[in-house]
Amino acid sequence: MSSGIALGNASYGFREYTLPDFFAASREVGLTSVEIDCGWLEEESSNKIAIDATPQELDAVRRMAEEAGVKVTALGGGAVVGLNGEVAEDRCDELMQVIDRADALDARVIRVFTEHDFTHSKHYVLPAERVTDALYETLSAAFNKLGRYAESKNVALAIENHGGTSATGAGAKRLLDMVPYKSIGVTYDPANYAYSGSDPYEALLAVEDRVVYTHWKDVARPASGVEYRAFGEGEIDWQPILRHLLDSFDGIWAIEYERKVDSTLETLKEGSLLSRDNLLAAIDRARTA
Repeated sequence: MSSGIALGNASYGFREYTLPDFFAASREVGLTSVEIDCGWLEEESSNKIAIDATPQELDAVRRMAEEAGVKVTALGGGAVVGLNGEVAEDRCDELMQVIDRADALDARVIRVFTEHDFTHSKHYVLPAERVTDALYETLSAAFNKLGRYAESKNVALAIENHGGTSATGAGAKRLLDMVPYKSIGVTYDPANYAYSGSDPYEALLAVEDRVVYTHWKDVARPASGVEYRAFGEGEIDWQPILRHLLDSFDGIWAIEYERKVDSTLETLKEGSLLSRDNLLAAIDRARTA
């Protein structure tokens, strides 16, 4: 069995279930570093904290996690820039509140998105034709502002590759090259790259020096179309990715098991456990290759 790997559990797949349910399920499947939502999926998530959570509310969440045998090590924040048509505005004030909540919880990573058009749903992916030089400039200004603040709180913002400016490794690198703060990095999610048709290993090579957090699931392409699967149950070639990260990454490996249907607590636990076991077995193979 692999040693020295910090395993985590990202809460998105469990969003229909409460914090106590998510914490207990995470401990049961051995994923004790947990990521919970803060200020993004407020309308649809049941395992979240508010961006204006009081110290008393944060203490209650911390105690709840401790009693369940897990620790909140990451928060899932929202988009740093909001788009309304052609108007782009930074959302730094909100993200600074998320940084404060992370610091209070001793959660040292916040998963964020680059930009989002708020005239669409929270799951809208910005198409390539809307990715402009002006958008990169707005993002750069916002991330530099947040980078200074996050650095002062010893918190890292980790950009998840989720379309738009972060759709490819090259796109993410372009933004990161404009933001020198090491408190700004990436959430490397290989399956998100594969889902959109990018090569996840090539993307890793582009951003490898800024990876501060990771998500782990797989992708398959049945006749019905592309879909996410448990780690190791899809088509991604994991060995080059894992060998590279084992040499360069020292952070949390967070399982993110998702189901679009039949997302009962038991099926989510089963899929998360399968993902964990497959990931650890794949890491062992990478170490001995």
